[in-house]
Amino acid sequence: MAFTTKEIVKKHILDYHLGSAGVENENIRLLGSDWTQLHKRMILDGSEKIKGKEQIEPTTEDISFDTAEIQNLSHSELIFDTVVAASDGSLGMLYIENVDYHVDYDGGQITRISSGSIPQGANITIWYLYYRIYEKGVDYDIDYQRGRLRRKSAGAIESGQWLFADYTAEYGFLDDDAIINAISEANSRILDFIDSIHHDSSDKLLVSAETYLAVSIICRIRAMESISPSRGKTESADAMSWAALSEMYKKEAYNILSKYAGPVNNLNSPSKA
Repeated sequence: MAFTTKEIVKKHILDYHLGSAGVENENIRLLGSDWTQLHKRMILDGSEKIKGKEQIEPTTEDISFDTAEIQNLSHSELIFDTVVAASDGSLGMLYIENVDYHVDYDGGQITRISSGSIPQGANITIWYLYYRIYEKGVDYDIDYQRGRLRRKSAGAIESGQWLFADYTAEYGFLDDDAIINAISEANSRILDFIDSIHHDSSDKLLVSAETYLAVSIICRIRAMESISPSRGKTESADAMSWAALSEMYKKEAYNILSKYAGPVNNLNSPSKA
């Protein structure tokens, strides 16, 4: 009988955000109606943002700092390093980003830096490019568990178009079968390790130990999956991180289990023949 449950293990993974990773501006290309694989799998449902560059001419806006030091532009999701700020539309005086002003590219906000060259209450002109954000179910389909995308033929994404993907890879959303198998393996190891008098125990420490050992097994599997000759330094670092996490949980599990260990068989003393 297992001490822990699928729900407990999954809750632990979710509560401690094991394996969560934010990805921004991953470059992908969607061809025809084929699925395209993202770098990571187990995508957090609804966390994706699929973006495309469709502007040729920059957007121009006049903003004023007479009421507040932070001003909202008409668009969010600005393309990095495309913002130009000047004293007027004739580029009378160019201002410098992070010296005279700060840009929130995701939120589409400009903040005047008080120590910079933009006068308090000044009117300035901004030029910028922004991403088009595509809509799930209209422009593309996504398979969250496998981490892949495909375009919809009736949508706005052209076949062969290069896109940028933001998303969160949440390992807590692994499939239930993987968790159940990890619990089964952890339970077999524990029953072999502890004294048989504890096999039917409902002790909460045994629940914790088996949860930790199941998580350790899951982390070990993730480490092995991250090892591939075709992958780069990022994936190698991921493998090392998963392996270290696996060892940490394994050590914690056996620290608890040592209190329940079965008796060690003593060797017979040597006797004279």
